[in-house]
Amino acid sequence: MPLKTILVHLETEAQALAVTQVAIGLAKTHAAHLIGLHVVPDPFISAAVPPEVVGELLDAQRNANLAGAKRIGETFNVALAQANVPFEWQAIEAHFESAASIVIRQGNAADLVVLGQPDRSINLIEGIATPEEVMLGLGRPVVIVPNKPSVTTIGQRVLLGWNGNRESARAAFDALPFLQKAESVRLLAAGRPHGAHWGGIRDDAAPTGAIVAALARHGVRASVATTEAGPAEVASALLAQAKEHRSDLIVMGGYGHWRMREIVFGGATHGILEHATIPVLMSH
Repeated sequence: MPLKTILVHLETEAQALAVTQVAIGLAKTHAAHLIGLHVVPDPFISAAVPPEVVGELLDAQRNANLAGAKRIGETFNVALAQANVPFEWQAIEAHFESAASIVIRQGNAADLVVLGQPDRSINLIEGIATPEEVMLGLGRPVVIVPNKPSVTTIGQRVLLGWNGNRESARAAFDALPFLQKAESVRLLAAGRPHGAHWGGIRDDAAPTGAIVAALARHGVRASVATTEAGPAEVASALLAQAKEHRSDLIVMGGYGHWRMREIVFGGATHGILEHATIPVLMSH
């Protein structure tokens, strides 16, 4: 299915320009409508603040948040002014709702959602950053852009992580609009040391014949590489293979689940979220 609607969530001023530039490149490549979104967070005041100044501080913080939203919107609109891409801008105040839930609600009506790399310094609940919660809760693929991306145009040389499980299958087919336009696609099949178990598959690398044939029927020719890395080493193997392949996009399944008030991620997902220097398309 072609990409016709792309939503880009701009969470911080520091990330706004870099994430917008990647989103513009995607919108141009796929002839898509681009929607920019910023969720204006609710003001937060510590319980230790004297009651007589709470109202004044809440007003000041809300005004500061609105001013920040205006600057982010200006960054987006200026970047789009000469981009020749159909676009719109949305700034939505949270009103006691999490930023992630608003992005999920808006993003479920898009073909693709673009996010910045998790910022550990803001909006954290039990260490959870908005992009992580969105990736797990959204019914659409996401592209996560590093804080300092080494590329702005992505999808020419794609690395597809594969282990034969549900999430990697979802990611592979969600990424078809990218894979079909790419000049080079490499599939990295993640295996285990001999005799080990991973996902119930006993052979030493995830089977690739069926997925390579299926992609070929969609017009995608993929070369295959294999690694015997276990779950904890897959992120390093993906990043090393991306460097060797000169990839500008990694495609992989996003593995994780909620446990009480925290997200438990698979080793590969966590490692890529933390250390990727090129954009990553993830599907959960």
